[in-house]
Amino acid sequence: MLKSPKRPRAMLSLLTAVLLTVAAQSNAGVANAAGTDHFVDCSASTNGLGTQASPWNSLAPVNSLQFGPGERVLFKAGTTCVGQLTPSGSGAAGSPAVMTSYGVGAKPVIDGAGVVGAVIKLLNVQQWQLSGLEVRNAAASPAFRSGVLVENSSGTTLSGISITDMTVRNISGWSGGWYSSNAGVAIQTDHTTPVSTWNDILIANNTFDHVDRIAIAVTPDRDGEGVGQTTNVRILNNNIRYSGGDDILVVHGAGTLIDGNDAAYGGFKAITECPPSGNYCNRAAASIWNAGSDDTMIQNNTVACSINQQDGQAFDVDWGNHNTTIQYNYSRNNSGGFLMMMPKISGWTEEPRSALGSDGTVVRYNVSEDDTNTAGCPNHTTFNRAHNVIDFSGPIPNRSDSAAPLPDIYNNTIYISSGQPTSVTGTRSGTTQSGSYKFRNNLVLNFGSKGYLQTTGSVFANNLLYGPRNFNEPTTGTIYLSPQLVGPLQSATQASVGAAAYQPRESSPAMGAGVAIPSNGGRDFAGKPIAAVPSIGAYETATTNLVANGSFDSGSLTPWTLSGSGSSLTTSTRFNGTAALQTGNANSGVQNIVSGLTPSTTYLLSAWTKVAVVGEQVAIGVKNHGGTETYSKSTDTAWALTTVPFTTGPSSTTATIYCYKNSGTGPGFCDDFSIVKLTNPANLVANGDFETGSRTPWGLSSTVPVSVTASAAHSGSFGLATGPANSGVQQTITGLQPGTTYVLTGWLRAALGEEIALGVKSFGAAESFHQVAGATYAPAAVVFTTGTASTQATVYCYKGTGSAAGACDDLAVTAVG
Repeated sequence: MLKSPKRPRAMLSLLTAVLLTVAAQSNAGVANAAGTDHFVDCSASTNGLGTQASPWNSLAPVNSLQFGPGERVLFKAGTTCVGQLTPSGSGAAGSPAVMTSYGVGAKPVIDGAGVVGAVIKLLNVQQWQLSGLEVRNAAASPAFRSGVLVENSSGTTLSGISITDMTVRNISGWSGGWYSSNAGVAIQTDHTTPVSTWNDILIANNTFDHVDRIAIAVTPDRDGEGVGQTTNVRILNNNIRYSGGDDILVVHGAGTLIDGNDAAYGGFKAITECPPSGNYCNRAAASIWNAGSDDTMIQNNTVACSINQQDGQAFDVDWGNHNTTIQYNYSRNNSGGFLMMMPKISGWTEEPRSALGSDGTVVRYNVSEDDTNTAGCPNHTTFNRAHNVIDFSGPIPNRSDSAAPLPDIYNNTIYISSGQPTSVTGTRSGTTQSGSYKFRNNLVLNFGSKGYLQTTGSVFANNLLYGPRNFNEPTTGTIYLSPQLVGPLQSATQASVGAAAYQPRESSPAMGAGVAIPSNGGRDFAGKPIAAVPSIGAYETATTNLVANGSFDSGSLTPWTLSGSGSSLTTSTRFNGTAALQTGNANSGVQNIVSGLTPSTTYLLSAWTKVAVVGEQVAIGVKNHGGTETYSKSTDTAWALTTVPFTTGPSSTTATIYCYKNSGTGPGFCDDFSIVKLTNPANLVANGDFETGSRTPWGLSSTVPVSVTASAAHSGSFGLATGPANSGVQQTITGLQPGTTYVLTGWLRAALGEEIALGVKSFGAAESFHQVAGATYAPAAVVFTTGTASTQATVYCYKGTGSAAGACDDLAVTAVG
């Protein structure tokens, strides 16, 4: 992060700045009439007149233009131009100068081909729009390289820069070098007298891939040093992957909005690539952060797997910030945690704001999932500093002269997986820290081995803490109960299940148990309004679980009714909450009529199940829903998630669900029933019903042949018949979302006394499967969650042993929730 300047670059003299400004403003390029369009096709064999019928074929004519209001340069889609763009001139408010594309096909590429500096540079201009282009500048060795650099050394305030729908990739800059000199898109203010500043900056809907150092930088030309504030910066909905260092940084901003960006896998190169001695070098990197800024809003962003050995947080409130709000963000598996708060910096006289501790910092309604645990990330790091979800890297910034002097951390949901040496709040220097903070209404699932930073004067209230007790956790107003989240949160060791898994059930003790906090933003993580007495955690309202008393925690079976005899509540064997259902040994179970369903809609019924005796089965299922009864059996003797997808009929608004044990010598158990609508029930498996009459695109799992035949059909005209043993098919599904839960379903049959498996592998987590026994078609379902870097999975139907063929049909993968 921005620390005191260890290796400042030499300051430009006033004379040099004035000369540069005069040179830029007296460009001797060709003047053109307002509104003129110019066309460039770098694949053309000869240079034309710049019209669409006779386009230019290089960048040189563009660099000779003096742009005016409404003037546009359009590059032909599917072509590549090599070199640097340095256009001059400005547009006007409502009539900007424009650089974009024309034609059909891939974005036109502007390739710097390893040139040092910026591929596209705009100097001392304003009212410009860039869109629809791809920018590259790859090289074998790093140097000071940027994709797009918009620089102001004019000594005035320039405004109206819009950079949208661009692709910036493979920028080989110094990953530990200065930000705007090594960026995908840089908005830079130079040190001048009078001060140079920017106003009205939009950077939106762009894609950044392998940019060193940083994807987006809105900064001065070096460490702070008292430059003016850039106003009205909006950084929106950008997709950022594999930045060498940081992802987004604003220094000296006022009223900045950083909203809806998706960043992942950055920070892995900054630690090793600094410029030659004498240049600025900072090996620390975080994903999204600010310094010396006022009224910054950071919201609705997703950050995953930020890898940096010195910092590595998803977010950072650095030195000298006033009124920073971090809200509605989802952070997962970032090496340094969810958030770092830097202390003030003493003795940095060139930057007066650094001596001010950041005040007015609010952190609310965010979800932090297993931050500091990078086991599921494509890049890994080994670091020996403290692991903290909220990291106070020095004295906590408290401002006695501020209306909001303490960092205020409230209504967040934090999950730490089993065994992680991660503190919820902590410091890098021992176990104590000067200063204090507020920590209220937070829901913490801490299965790790560390706790909280205790300080004098800190405020703890109405937090729900779940997991092993920790000696230094807050006790004031603390609730120690299971939060009863919807999941499927399969275990304390699961790396990523997606933010929706942390929404509480209706029976959760977090509901309505918070303390009222003024000016709380008015909405929760999911956009729901906040009640006068708020809930604990990032979600204000519980998920709409249509299953009444699905947790069996009401103290009675109502409204469940008995199917057979012998079923009852048990408090000694339960998955969650206070009770579960225990069936009798055979011909025993319960059922429940669920209302409020939507006709012709696909739902997922889920419950946690187990059996007492090895080899026996307990089933959950659904019937009377306007379709064929469907069910799923479980033989696990430990609690396991069992699911059944079903689709209501065209006039059905109700369904009957059940838990039932058909036979055996011991009981079965069911707990935490829920029904979730599948918002996108589209089947991601190609030819899952084999109705094409062939197995394409399924591949063979072994050399043993299979066949697509009418005799193997469960529905329709065809199904797949396996061989007797070591035989099956598999298919790799692409286009999945990382950290997202899916359900694989299908119908399978084996032979009397034999089994066949439906399974999934190569999705960023351990292989999982469901076996079906017997010669009659039966449903199978497997719930799986893609890893934080996984966008594909391999699904299969496979018969491992036996003497008779098996069969499978109607295979499908759908997203959950």
